[in-house]
Amino acid sequence: MRFSEKTRGMRALIAFIFITIHTILSGQNQENAILVLPVNSFDFRRIPEDKGKVNHKFFFTNAGTEPLIINNVRTTCGCTVPSWTKDPVLPGNEGFIDIEFDPKGRPGAFHKTVQIQSAAQNANMFLTISGMVMPPPERVDLPYKLGDLHVKSNHVNLGYLYKGDTGSENLIVANHTSHDIEVGFIEVPPHIMLFSDPQVLHPEEYGQIEVRYNTEKIDDWDVVVDQIPVIINGKRNSNVKLTVTANIREDFRSLTQEQIAIAPIATYTADSMNYDTITRNDPVEYKFLVRNDGQSDLVIRAVKASCGCTAVKPAKNILAPGDSAYIDAVFYPEGRSGDFKNGITIVTNDPRLYKKYLFLEGYIKN
Repeated sequence: MRFSEKTRGMRALIAFIFITIHTILSGQNQENAILVLPVNSFDFRRIPEDKGKVNHKFFFTNAGTEPLIINNVRTTCGCTVPSWTKDPVLPGNEGFIDIEFDPKGRPGAFHKTVQIQSAAQNANMFLTISGMVMPPPERVDLPYKLGDLHVKSNHVNLGYLYKGDTGSENLIVANHTSHDIEVGFIEVPPHIMLFSDPQVLHPEEYGQIEVRYNTEKIDDWDVVVDQIPVIINGKRNSNVKLTVTANIREDFRSLTQEQIAIAPIATYTADSMNYDTITRNDPVEYKFLVRNDGQSDLVIRAVKASCGCTAVKPAKNILAPGDSAYIDAVFYPEGRSGDFKNGITIVTNDPRLYKKYLFLEGYIKN
């Protein structure tokens, strides 16, 4: 029995010495090792800030002819902690690098770089992790309701968005009932994405609705209003809708002075038409003339009226330099009386005056 224990001890010692010598020799010959990373990035997407740490394991192979040793893995901040294969990775074998990320106290988007250090032919390799840390919802009073769901507001306004940008807002919600509430959405336009987190709220649980707005997926400009039906526990109520508003603008910020000098110029022959007195039975019409006094094509992006009582339509949407077109505006006074002043918004690609207000005004007698 004693001889057996001594034998096992000697074997363990020999194995330790062999591994130590092998490691030293391998470290000296790592220039013949090649580290191959099939995938060098990972997107965690949406991470709740209050649900703890997350991790992702990257795998690599040694495509060289000598063992590969990872000497160190360096990260850019203390929120990212690496672990990795410590033993030499033989030619053709696989190792790993595990990256742990702590989202606590780091709301918003993140992008972290991780450096792999070895003595291989490709000594310095890099990994990246990214995502969006979702902060826990505030515990606040929620004065509005969408069905049984209490919300901070039933209107999400994303403000100004340049064409090509994606905007996002979070709407705080809560379940103050005695039963679960499952939140869903239908008839969502392609330029809007909605996420309920969590999808099912338990009694007295708070959550949030994330609204993402992709301006590339909508052919509209200026103020755009969408009303999206909210489904509560699988049921639709025609009065339960979430309103989403954005003001979409063209981005002229990067234009040079040379580009501005040859840009289109929208010139309007009149700003308004005053009819003095009209009757409520007779619609009135006026044709506003717009001319392109610039050196490139003028594009009429959008023409919008301030109310349904006014119809507007441009004769054409693209005006060559020196060309002009009428914008036909018709006002329907039926059912109205007294003073009126209805606005018409014209949106173009003129960087000096991208938006112009025109008016039909007057008095409607009984």
